[in-house]
Amino acid sequence: MRVRASRHEHRSVSDDAPTLREQVRAARLRLADSAAELGTLLRLRGEHAEAERLLRQAVEIYETERTIGEPT
Repeated sequence: MRVRASRHEHRSVSDDAPTLREQVRAARLRLADSAAELGTLLRLRGEHAEAERLLRQAVEIYETERTIGEPT
């Protein structure tokens, strides 16, 4: 289950805070999730060109993050 932070929530940095790399990865995955959701909704409204652009962007982010996250 993914916990989503409020848009206005401020995250302070502490010793046990995720690394910057982990924060960037999490933000990119949230962006991909949002792009996929918006793309799906636009497709349902018949806005196929914009939907396709967003869905392709989401897939590209997911693929990039999957590759980066794989053990070496």
